[in-house]
Amino acid sequence: MRFDSVVFADSASLAALSCFARLRSECLAGRKSLLIALVDPSGAEVIEARGLGTVRRFEDVEGDAGAAAEPWRERISVVIRRLGPRHVMAPLGLMGSPQAIDYFKTLRAALSVDPGRDLLFFEERPHGLVAESVRLRLASLGVRLPPASQLRSPRRYGSFALRLLSGIGVPPIFGSLRERARLSRSLKPRFRDAADWDPQRALGPKLQPVIEPWTDADSADLFAFASELGLEGRLGSRNAFRRRMARHAAGAGRRAPMERYWLSLPSPAEADPVSDSW
Repeated sequence: MRFDSVVFADSASLAALSCFARLRSECLAGRKSLLIALVDPSGAEVIEARGLGTVRRFEDVEGDAGAAAEPWRERISVVIRRLGPRHVMAPLGLMGSPQAIDYFKTLRAALSVDPGRDLLFFEERPHGLVAESVRLRLASLGVRLPPASQLRSPRRYGSFALRLLSGIGVPPIFGSLRERARLSRSLKPRFRDAADWDPQRALGPKLQPVIEPWTDADSADLFAFASELGLEGRLGSRNAFRRRMARHAAGAGRRAPMERYWLSLPSPAEADPVSDSW
């Protein structure tokens, strides 16, 4: 069976929560999506009942036990060619989100030998609603952005660490106090990197933001969906979620809430799925 969009992630539920608006719009347009879980396919019944896509384990889609000895780049490339999607999506890799593999590097490498498709990296939800998370990740990758892109600089490390340790102002997804302290310490060097990062002059991978519209009705539907998955608590309260969505949009210079993806653009030494336009 062929699919218009294929989404790779550790968890099918995380992928569906993160790509909620886009997957629903794909369904309404009559296009087919496949969510491939490398680790945890739980929630498949709920996801499929909602019409957000078909869920499968990676091993089931791969269908070749002997391929497990091959590098992930090759394994994923073979699966993509077999399924023939126009759009391939994977996690951006934000702070605290599960990463069985480095999706950013692996998928960019896989698509470099299989051009002709759009490669988009989604912001894990609710990890992407931590004000500093996206800029820290893009800075750590040395990403170059188009001139018109806006991305607010993160606040000082001390302010972030205080919020993370106290659990105030961040989604309830970062574990115990000890786990939050460990995460906070590990991120301190990234704040220094982000302070030096110039997104319009960086020499790393080239990305372009792609926006999916978001409404208050989408938020209500997302909470209902998360409740069906048993994950509503990860989003925090509805009022806090609304405030975080507003700050997330403001950080990109937008007034309305959004669901954001990062489209991989070609670098000079790469064969990428989209022509170089800037």
